[in-house]
Amino acid sequence: MYTRTPSTGGSQWSGVSNAPSTPSQAPKSLNYDGFPSTPRTPTTPMTPFTPGSPGHYAPYAPPLHGGNHNISYGLMTPPDSPDKIARGQTDFHPMLDARANPVSFDLRTGMLLHAQIANQPAINHSVNRMIISVGGFFDVEIVSRSVPTMGELMLQLAQALRMPAHPRAPGTSRASLLGSKCAFGGLTLRSLERGAAVCVLHLRSGP
Repeated sequence: MYTRTPSTGGSQWSGVSNAPSTPSQAPKSLNYDGFPSTPRTPTTPMTPFTPGSPGHYAPYAPPLHGGNHNISYGLMTPPDSPDKIARGQTDFHPMLDARANPVSFDLRTGMLLHAQIANQPAINHSVNRMIISVGGFFDVEIVSRSVPTMGELMLQLAQALRMPAHPRAPGTSRASLLGSKCAFGGLTLRSLERGAAVCVLHLRSGP
């Protein structure tokens, strides 16, 4: 490229290079790729923080008043869902459920209950009827306006055992059919059908 420069004796042309006006050598502060060098990592070891020392912060602090939250790896997790809790629940009252070491009593005489226990639900399902197979001898139906209570179960079960074993044999009660296995051995759930729980009453040898 040529440019004209004024002079006393006339115009002169001088050559100008087309190369970019960059320094012939990069500064020492630049790396080989033209980017500034990164700062060096300090060689002084970091002071470890211990719980309670200044500068130490836990990811999540535990609740002050407890609660249902679980602390796992420093993180708070939601409380257990109702479905998860229900999976560990028995089908019947602990005094009745065969899997929960039920109370044994003579079915022929029944069992007296405290008023508080008598008002507790006999079954942990939303049903208003319980169809109970007593040792495979006969069926007893427990009916309630809502979920049958312990008192309703004991009362209606005792009434059903006093009923005649057969219409043609009024002097023979259902309780006499049990023989020596007249003790309560617990309830197990067979199925849930249209608001009714189909159950099995297990028998044990009585006193």
